[in-house]
Parts: sequence; structure tokens; C-alpha cells
Amino acid sequence: MYGTADQELGIAQILTDQYNMNILAATSYKARSARELAFMFDIPLASCYRKLRELSAANLVEQDGSELTADGKRYKVYRSRIGSVTLIYEKGMLHLKLDLNHRSAPVEISQNMATPKPREIL
Repeated sequence: MYGTADQELGIAQILTDQYNMNILAATSYKARSARELAFMFDIPLASCYRKLRELSAANLVEQDGSELTADGKRYKVYRSRIGSVTLIYEKGMLHLKLDLNHRSAPVEISQNMATPKPREIL
């Protein structure tokens, strides 16, 4: 679902970022705007948009519509797609199970972290 092992491990990195986890937690029960999230967690607005793009590209949040401000401007609201995450590190193995709100089969990733990556030949 997510592609290469490096891309899959990127999911684990995304999930261990504090701002990303704040955003995912805050959007679990209620759709929220980038401005609202930035204010809640004291995240610079540009960084909040960058984090939302990162989470959206990883299929972990989705746009849940748009709303109007008092002066008639439209803004997007986002909702977490994550139902649950299990991350286990044991004897050099990283195991990640990601359940996306019962909309699809859980994503399971296992990676031997002790195995070196192949080097590119220049």
C-alpha cells in the first residue's frame, strides 16, 4: 500500500514526530483547520500546512470538507484516518501495524533494522 521499505519506514518516522502526533490526535474526533491546529499546539502556520501535506501524502489524514469564515472565506478542515497504531521494536526488528479506521485492511510493516541498506553505485 505504501510502496518501498524506505517509504514504509517513513510512516514510522512520521508517526514519531511530535507535531504530527498532535495533529493526528486533535483530528481524531473532530475535523480541524490548519489555523486551529497551529494555534492549539503553537506550531507556525507554514509548518502546520507542511505537516498536513506530509500526513496527507502518507494517507494518514484526509480533507473532511471546508467551512466558511465570518467574512466568507473558505478554508479546509482535516480529519485523521488512523484508527489505531501499534509500534513494536524487539531484538532489532521493527513491527508496525496501522489500522485506518476500518476502511481497509490494516497495514503491517516489519523491518530488520540491523540489515544495512544497499549502497548506490555512482
